[in-house]
Amino acid sequence: MADKKCTIYIIDVGPTMWQKQRKFGGTGLDLAKKAVLTMLEAKVIAGLKSDVTSLIIVGSDETKNYMNDESGGYENISVLYPIEQPKLPILRTVDELSQGNFHADVFDALILALGMITSHCRNLKYTKKIYLLTDGESDINKEDFGAVVEQINSSNIELNILGVDFNDEELGFVEENKSKTKEENEKFFHDLSKSCQQATVFSMEETLRQLSKPYIRPVRPTPVYKGTLTLGDAENNPQSSLMISIEMYNRTTKAKPTNTKKYSSVAEASANNDKKTFEVNISKSFYVSNLNNEAVEVPSDELNKAYLLGKTYVPVDELNEGIFNLTTKDSMQIICFLKASEFPRKYFMFNVAAILPQKGSSVMAQRLSALIHGLFEKDAYAMVRYVRKSNDAPKLGILIPYISAQKECLYFARIAFKEDYRRLTFPPLDRVISKSGNTLPNHPYLPTDEMLDKMGKFIENMDIKSIESQKGEEGNPKEYLKVKECFNPTIHLTKKAICHRALHPDQPIPSPDAEMIAQTKLLPQLIEKNKELVNELREILKIKQVVKEKGKTSKRKFADANRPTTQILNLDELLSTEPQENGKRARPDNDIISDTLSTISQSEIVREVGTVDPVKNFEIMILNQSKDMVTIAVEQMSQVVLHFVKTSFGEDLYKKAIECMVVLRQTCAQEDESTKFNDFLKDLKGLCFDSQPPKINFWERVIKERITLISSEETHGSATSTQEAEEFLQEKPDKRTNISVMNEDEVATDDLFDLMDD
Repeated sequence: MADKKCTIYIIDVGPTMWQKQRKFGGTGLDLAKKAVLTMLEAKVIAGLKSDVTSLIIVGSDETKNYMNDESGGYENISVLYPIEQPKLPILRTVDELSQGNFHADVFDALILALGMITSHCRNLKYTKKIYLLTDGESDINKEDFGAVVEQINSSNIELNILGVDFNDEELGFVEENKSKTKEENEKFFHDLSKSCQQATVFSMEETLRQLSKPYIRPVRPTPVYKGTLTLGDAENNPQSSLMISIEMYNRTTKAKPTNTKKYSSVAEASANNDKKTFEVNISKSFYVSNLNNEAVEVPSDELNKAYLLGKTYVPVDELNEGIFNLTTKDSMQIICFLKASEFPRKYFMFNVAAILPQKGSSVMAQRLSALIHGLFEKDAYAMVRYVRKSNDAPKLGILIPYISAQKECLYFARIAFKEDYRRLTFPPLDRVISKSGNTLPNHPYLPTDEMLDKMGKFIENMDIKSIESQKGEEGNPKEYLKVKECFNPTIHLTKKAICHRALHPDQPIPSPDAEMIAQTKLLPQLIEKNKELVNELREILKIKQVVKEKGKTSKRKFADANRPTTQILNLDELLSTEPQENGKRARPDNDIISDTLSTISQSEIVREVGTVDPVKNFEIMILNQSKDMVTIAVEQMSQVVLHFVKTSFGEDLYKKAIECMVVLRQTCAQEDESTKFNDFLKDLKGLCFDSQPPKINFWERVIKERITLISSEETHGSATSTQEAEEFLQEKPDKRTNISVMNEDEVATDDLFDLMDD
């Protein structure tokens, strides 16, 4: 690929280009401007000095070109933008192109473009392209046809003719009632493309369809590592080791949106902007506080790093920072070989790179090829220790062999160290394990065979190759959206928005192209095809839409905001000093005031449900306004109840446990904690029946008080029906052995003594 590029755009702005509305929307000039803007936007955003561009218009009211100045005969042709790096002004020039009132020869403009390219590029290595956009309605002088073809071929120029309303066999478009001039010119352009080595005629509609796809700028291959791949101890035993000189290139790298910089809106609003760059310089200042709590600035060169050891800072000066660095040398060493089937895919990290032999070395190519074929035949990977440059931190990687008809190489992928790996455990989905450790093959939470069959059929029907309308030329299934054609919408929509805002600062950002939107939506054919199957899945999976009631919210609020207050305090009555009917002043109810203030202050202090007065502790935690402690309070109250039942001497603590359960159930129903209460009640039932000795008499009290599961009628967050809640009290529980309750060590000493006093 050549390093430099030179591109010239020729746009026909004659009367026929803007006087007629086209079937595909807008005039021919509108379509031409849209196509050129799309191509130029990518060049302007890239900002490469080696990629130069020029703009020529044909049919303009003025004449501005050097050939007409020298010899004449090139009237109504203007060079609006010379050959130079494209910047924002060229976009504005194209966007604001004025309509021409003259018919001019587009073939003369092509000759002018050839002269400009020859003068600018000379014999240097350039990739040269010319884009000619016209409707072919103007007369063409064909006398210099042979000379033009010879110059295009000798200069290795790529010619692209984009015709407005040109016949397109692939799209099945044929314009009717064409003028004789257009028919002749269209045939002339096709003859020109056949005579040139690199020339193609496109219809404008096909051009815009291709340009609607995001443009990916080709990246110049630059090695990220040039060194040796070693097998064995090359330093101490060079005779028994293998060294291969290699070059490594990034195969995949995360693409990022366009960079942004700080911009001064103050400078923009000022009266004189001629000498302002709008650039913002950022500076940092460091301060420490002295004994008088005054800020004292510290120069940056007097700062050192400090490392945390627990809560203590350990300062390390610049001279000793090297003790934390590992002395390494750039290298890639094979540590071991392992079977591909034994290496989990989840260990791969970051980018993937391709490893090739050193350029121009047949010996290194032979060695690397032998290693690739050896790994491929043994279905094995090679684990390597990789250091990109000296004194860099070492990394672990895996070498994966790749062999195809076109190429063979090693793919390199970073893998995790032990510290990088996150081991996450989740309960299995194909079975339910009870708290006692027993495996339950049948359970309401497990999918049935019918569910599995329906879901498998649904997945099969969602295959994008199964759509009848998505067939290839020979009737074979055609993939709707290939992985290589999946573009990052954030990056490309950002580029579009930046260019549009630069040209039209006061207009809203336009909607994305249809091609980009199609990547983020399901195909209508797939939705229609699976409509009946989806309804069947809704039935067997019991999928229902939860409709929120007015006035209710899923977001938890503090209980004091949700609950109606039972005590209404009238400040006028409390603080009134006026005499009443009996001639005496009413004294404020100090008990009410003190109780209210006490509750507010205690809510900021109580952080735990104790065993002395658990109901009061629980209510205070629920009323806490500075922190949401509802979940913590529910969990602690559940543990306190289980502790009362387990440690009760006879029935001494049963009454207290029932009082706690009543308050706990009422709060859980109001605060959307039904799941936690229902789980707690199931554990309590198991404790009553399975403990030694059993606590069946306490469960009889629970039945008498009608403390059962919270049903879905009481709160929408519950999955328990009213019938299940009624049957729960009478059913005997599954055998449970491991019930998590508060032990004696978890109860505060003061609480234990207070319980003894009770």
